Amino acid sequence: MDDRLDELMEELAPDAQDLEVDPWRRPIRLILWGILLTTVTLNFLNLDMLLPGVGLVLMCLGFRPLRRENGGFRVCWALSILRLLFAVAVDCVLATPFDVEGLTLLLYIPSVLLQLTQMFALRAGLAHVFDRAGAERRLKGMNLLLVMQILVAALGLLGVGNMGILGLLLLLLYVGIVVTLFKLPKALGDTGYALRNAPVRLGDLPAAAVALTAFALLVAGSYYAGIAMRVPASEPFAPNETALPLPAEMAELLTPAEAALFEDAVDIQYKFREPETMPDGTKIQFCTAVAELSEQRLLIFHYFHYLEGGPKYSDGFDSWMSARFTRWVRPDTGSAQPTGSVVYERDGQTRRAPIRDLEGGYAVTHGILWDDAGDRVFGNVYAPPDAENVRGYVLYMVRAQTNTALTYNCCINFLHTGLFDTFRQGAPAKMLFRGTADSRWKVIHLTAFTSFQGDAPEKAAPESYGFTVIRPIG
Repeated sequence: MDDRLDELMEELAPDAQDLEVDPWRRPIRLILWGILLTTVTLNFLNLDMLLPGVGLVLMCLGFRPLRRENGGFRVCWALSILRLLFAVAVDCVLATPFDVEGLTLLLYIPSVLLQLTQMFALRAGLAHVFDRAGAERRLKGMNLLLVMQILVAALGLLGVGNMGILGLLLLLLYVGIVVTLFKLPKALGDTGYALRNAPVRLGDLPAAAVALTAFALLVAGSYYAGIAMRVPASEPFAPNETALPLPAEMAELLTPAEAALFEDAVDIQYKFREPETMPDGTKIQFCTAVAELSEQRLLIFHYFHYLEGGPKYSDGFDSWMSARFTRWVRPDTGSAQPTGSVVYERDGQTRRAPIRDLEGGYAVTHGILWDDAGDRVFGNVYAPPDAENVRGYVLYMVRAQTNTALTYNCCINFLHTGLFDTFRQGAPAKMLFRGTADSRWKVIHLTAFTSFQGDAPEKAAPESYGFTVIRPIG
């Protein structure tokens, strides 16, 4: 009988390879990779959106087999699903070009609360495992991770951005703490506590593929839907036939009321720019015209024409003038708001639509070395994807601070966007102000003119600036 029992025990003894298989390794590693990817982000190629999404899916997969182990892991499992759904909702909102003041902070707070709650629940779940096994709690790394999570959340809430060397050191410390936690599976396995895996119907890879595909489709759908919703309503357009001393392709875009503003012009000067070809092959022609009026006023007319392509994903502009002008945007000028339109052909018909968000006012443009603050005229250019021969303009008025001849500058800073350029960055005009626009997709059309009170100084003759002077008809 004793010999038979010894034989049975040998048959039941685990294989050496089976002893090397740690049931805690896979779920804990998935969870730790999820923590890392949802906290440490890379701000290029939209990785700040993609990597956290992948991390949240990994956390769902990691907590899925642990959900029946104890209450802490069950809370983590539920919160991982909630965080994933919340992240999808947030990215769907931020993928659109709509920009609501304070929205980022409003969405950040619940996201941080969910994350911290999940971290505390994870610690509770791990502590329960050690306690059930009667082993010492080996949670030093987890405690440090909680401290770092709270610190990172506080810095984000305070709006602390680039911290230089200190920020790099904090990042390295955080990554180091997470790396030390990869020893957790061995610590849990050493307790001898048997993991009760919860059954699953779908494997990890198929589940991850389904979750990430649904995530991508929902966010991409929101991106395209947001652009479509921003395209302004159009109406049939008949070209303006008022005789004006302007190039015909520019004059025909004006409304009768806008054309009337040019009737008393003393001089009208304009300058075309060589067509600019964008990285996606879109070709745009730019021109700036100025009309000198009485009382030291100038009408500034910025014209753009898509010779090839169009504003498929929305474009934007920011316009500024010489510091020698009192701008129309100041309350004491009594000048009208800027006007402008986009004209295009669609379904065999010429149509006209307003420029989206067209306004003027005080704005700050963020630069590399310093910020440029002042009055701006800005807006966003939208047209249907199938629009052809897209062209448009913006028109506004300024007043000179002197009644003598002067040389001044007019500038339009135009941003053409490609696929996903505006993703989570708002409308193109906002990108220009925030300094997040890629310079390869940007055109700066700067022109110099001389005007007011008689002939221009000899050294500042109009011809030396490359523009054409046209006298009013009649």
